Amino acid sequence: MMSKDNIASGFRGAVCHYMASLISARNFAGAVKCYEDHLRELDTADRATAGETLRLAATAYASLANYPTALRVARMAQSKIESLGDTPELAEVFMTIGAVLRDMGELREAEKVYRDAESVFRRNDCTDGQSRALNMWAGLLFRQNDYKNALTVLMDSIELAKRNNDRKKLAYMMGNIGRIYTFIGDFEQAKKHLQINIDISTELKQVVELSRAYLSLGYIQIQEADYITAEETLDKAYKNICQCKSKRDEVIYHTYLGELKYRSGHLREAHQILEKGLSLAECISPDTTLVGRMLRHLAECCVLQQDYNSARRFIARSLTMMEVIGEKVELGALWKLRAIIDEVDGELSKSREHFVKAIDLLDQSRVRFEKVYALVAAGASKSFDQRQRLTYLFRAGEFYRGNNIPRRLDGIERLLDRIAPSAINEPTNTDRKNGRKLKREYLTQNEEIKRFLSQLPLIATSDLPLLLTGETGVGKDHLASCFHDLARPDKPFVAVNCASIPETLLESELFGYHRGAFTGADHDKRGLFVAANGGVLFLDEIGDMSLFLQAKLLGVLESRQVTPVGSTKPIELDIKLVVATNRNLEEMVEAGTFRRDLYYRISGISFRIPALRERKEDIPVLVQHFLAKCGLIADGDSVPSELVHQFVSYDWPGNTRELQNQVKRLELMSQLVKEGDLVEIGRSIFSSVAPTTRKESLFERVEQFERKIITEALLAADGNKSEAARILGIHEATVRSKLKRFAIFGGQDRVN
Repeated sequence: MMSKDNIASGFRGAVCHYMASLISARNFAGAVKCYEDHLRELDTADRATAGETLRLAATAYASLANYPTALRVARMAQSKIESLGDTPELAEVFMTIGAVLRDMGELREAEKVYRDAESVFRRNDCTDGQSRALNMWAGLLFRQNDYKNALTVLMDSIELAKRNNDRKKLAYMMGNIGRIYTFIGDFEQAKKHLQINIDISTELKQVVELSRAYLSLGYIQIQEADYITAEETLDKAYKNICQCKSKRDEVIYHTYLGELKYRSGHLREAHQILEKGLSLAECISPDTTLVGRMLRHLAECCVLQQDYNSARRFIARSLTMMEVIGEKVELGALWKLRAIIDEVDGELSKSREHFVKAIDLLDQSRVRFEKVYALVAAGASKSFDQRQRLTYLFRAGEFYRGNNIPRRLDGIERLLDRIAPSAINEPTNTDRKNGRKLKREYLTQNEEIKRFLSQLPLIATSDLPLLLTGETGVGKDHLASCFHDLARPDKPFVAVNCASIPETLLESELFGYHRGAFTGADHDKRGLFVAANGGVLFLDEIGDMSLFLQAKLLGVLESRQVTPVGSTKPIELDIKLVVATNRNLEEMVEAGTFRRDLYYRISGISFRIPALRERKEDIPVLVQHFLAKCGLIADGDSVPSELVHQFVSYDWPGNTRELQNQVKRLELMSQLVKEGDLVEIGRSIFSSVAPTTRKESLFERVEQFERKIITEALLAADGNKSEAARILGIHEATVRSKLKRFAIFGGQDRVN
């Protein structure tokens, strides 16, 4: 026979199981009633059963939005179970607490609890629980717009899913990663991960996940202005939505389809679709982001229809909701619309204020493509002066160029042409005033660079700083010189490498000093800002500048005055500024090593010069130019095709600078070879780095290697054969024999 204690224990276990079944059936009120009816019995229950019952009760209370009670009961569950040690049950309690804190808006506290849950699951080797905790943690980071760390956490979770061969979870996480990449503006990575999601979900017949993946993919295609493909993708999503009967996803479908229609010019159809979506959203989820977002898109549509009264009503309703929710993306988009309407009303001051507010909110949200829409709208607005409009448009153009979205980029070009049509259509290598040929030419066949060069005359007419980024050796300094030729060809061009001068000296070099300002200052020194006055100042490697000097530089740029060290009298400046770096300034801003305000000040117009391996169409042009410059071929002569192939086959980690140095090396080596066969010398240079055009024997490869090292030794020895033999550690007679065999001449005997 069972004892009374065993019967009671079994009864309490049955209550726990019954509550779990009620929660599974979404009967949360029933679960709460069951818990409250048996509350007294928990005092005599074992800790594990009591803790699990309390955890289930907390889940039920939270599902009924009674968060204070849910949190109190969940903490009681924690106190019961944590005395049993770091068990998986304790981790489950942490998961429940995290969910309650998340729903209460206590995101930082929730993040800590999910970390604790992940840690306990890991110590118990419970990979499924660990993966769930990581996913919830990533979700919190996502809600806080911390996309970078959300990606890191999700990548850890993916490794667990792969280890467990959990393809369903893998598909789900690939979808989340794709959506994060969408928000940060990396559309290629977003599409790649969403396609993996689609492939796995199709294989597993996961209709809900498949519908959401197609929705996300269609949304990216809308942002890329690929409207035909986007509509086809959204149609696939809708077929799956109808199958799984997800009302929430149906609302999202109408939101995306409505946006597609108004962005492609079908305004009446867009309005009908969005109205239908709004009615559905208000039925299933009133006063939520779903409704607020739909209202915002209706406002966007009304603005395009010039129905400003309706737009105002939709904006007011959506703003009320979004300010409570704190949704920065939607708030930024709404303030952008307010700014557009303010301009229509003639309230230019308010319009400027609201545009700035919109861009700031969208910058905080880190959702880049929505921010770009605001930048374009501000660039099109006459509320700003030409300088500010150009700043906004060039920043937007940089995003579209980086994501290879030509349709959007064409719109930017048209706006730029409207602002200053006379400048943008002039030849790149011709001076605007008298049509004469400029001193320098930027040789390129790359469409991205050619597009930027076509804008350079317009950029030269503004006083906006120009930020050039790209790897070492891509030609940032040369492009800065081209800018000087266009902007102020008859004025000074002063260049300084911030990385090559110690901080203590850089301050005096840039700003100058008065005699007696410090020990050793025995005369006045004119700084580089003053030296460049009237012309162009080029600050290379600005990412290496200290925070102290960044602050001083910001002050100079804002005041357009420089005060030498030890002086109290400022000097008025009239300079055009070009800055360059091979570092990622956005990442440095996030890390706190580069001032955010300075970054925004210098990045009004920015351009990333692609690495040479990304634009191999430029290599033949550059090779021909440098060979002709060195006299290795006559002007107009073509380069031997095999030599071109040797150059194109190499990846050029040092970019254009390395290519030019290799041509110089080719020039030196050609002086040592009797026949002066450039192709043969090229084989020697590239033998260790570039693939050959045919399979070679071991003997041929050894011969190439010998030719290479003997030639280099002879170069290092300045042509002295005896010294070359000593460098190589072989007899001089062997060197002479090899030189004769490889037809390498030149060099001298040792002079004693």
